[in-house]
Amino acid sequence: METYKQKTDRVMRILDKWPAIDRQKAVSTREFIARRKKVWDAISRPPYKVDVGVAFCDEHYSGDVPYLFGNTNVAIEQVAGAVGPSDLGRSGIIAGFEGIYVAGQLAGRGGTNVYATQSLQLADEIYPVEGFTLKDILNRIAGKKVRRIGLLTPRQVLPAGILANLEQVAGGSRNVIDAQVPFQKVKNLKSRREMELLRDASVGTALMVRAMLAVLEPGMLESEVAAYGEFAGKLWGLERYGFPTIVNSDEANVTMIGPCLNRPILPRAFVNIGASGKRDGLTACCRRSVLAVKSDRQTTSYQAFWRDLVERGFVIGFDSYVDIARNDRPACIQEQSLVDYFNSRTADALAAVEREHGTKWRKKLQARLTCKSDLPPGLARLKPYTGTHNAGYTECQEFYGAITLESESPLDAQVVTMLDVALRGRGNGWDDVAIPGFDYWVVEDTLGKFGHKVENFTGFYNERGKETPEPGKLPTRVQGLVLNAD
Repeated sequence: METYKQKTDRVMRILDKWPAIDRQKAVSTREFIARRKKVWDAISRPPYKVDVGVAFCDEHYSGDVPYLFGNTNVAIEQVAGAVGPSDLGRSGIIAGFEGIYVAGQLAGRGGTNVYATQSLQLADEIYPVEGFTLKDILNRIAGKKVRRIGLLTPRQVLPAGILANLEQVAGGSRNVIDAQVPFQKVKNLKSRREMELLRDASVGTALMVRAMLAVLEPGMLESEVAAYGEFAGKLWGLERYGFPTIVNSDEANVTMIGPCLNRPILPRAFVNIGASGKRDGLTACCRRSVLAVKSDRQTTSYQAFWRDLVERGFVIGFDSYVDIARNDRPACIQEQSLVDYFNSRTADALAAVEREHGTKWRKKLQARLTCKSDLPPGLARLKPYTGTHNAGYTECQEFYGAITLESESPLDAQVVTMLDVALRGRGNGWDDVAIPGFDYWVVEDTLGKFGHKVENFTGFYNERGKETPEPGKLPTRVQGLVLNAD
């Protein structure tokens, strides 16, 4: 196996020729102020008519507060924020006694205030800092006694203690209402600067994947492969990540989104590689699957079948996305195209399983794909998730904008989307084998929609239906990039 130095030298050659960015580019103070005003205008009108809107985040759900207030450096402590009447200028970040300093670092560029409260400090710490009650802070932001609070963050991620505190402030649970939808609609529509930063984040994310491909070989630990991606990304200009770097090999592919572990990569194993770099808080994503082989000649026909099936699915999904964007068609058409495609390949999949593993396994898979279920019969039952989701200040936790079969409206004018086309080989649990010898294969790229135009931020495949090489992007099939720097 190669030495660390040999691998590092190869990564440095890639890094030296990768497109550079302006690392100081950021969202302006004016834009943060405008975001808060848009949100306030939306939630202060009927049917919401709230006195104040409250957002929450932590390192794991890191989208809402950074979007409104610019503190993209959330760390360790929970952080909240509240939006009130724009003319008062009192909206701000609400943090614990360490969080006030972390938030304060970037609060100036967010054009916002920082309020300290014991309610959000680390549970078992004592600090020599004076703070205010959450009630006092919200009353100040609202400019009056708060009687009606709008939750901007979904209840699914809001801690029970904070929710109880808010209900006490407002005089009962009936006075704390869900106001996520108007907030999410504002957040979904991306500005010109957001799209620029998302494009930059995508170039850096593609670099991370490229670096990991350049060093991957059997015998390495998953964590060693991931280390080279993170090394290259930080050197290039990425500050944080939307999710822990993914390197899943052999049966670890069952996790689909699991972080790398100290597990050796076995020869000829399927490997799922994923990266999610951030620029000024805005998140991109790129994922590819490969085989742990030194030459594609070592790929078996069975492995090639599943690879080709999913990669063709990505093309179908991308072309359909271009169609709904270009013609303002209902977004659900794109998800339906993926379902229809996978179902159209059911017979091919059954035949491949029978050739490789015999009639018994074909019958088991056929029974799974045709048994009584809420899902239509076919291979799409093993499509692991909706193929297209929204992004922004999180990689996939926007709670709004994913394309499902219920998405009857066209996409918004300017958005970023993750096209994530995959197939899984397991059923309802870790040990529930559906497709023998196959656990998971994925192709995922970050797409930018500009009116009726679509740009693939991370991949070669484009709206012209062609695989056109571009600096800072990757081909759909990346097997040829394994263990080389060309």
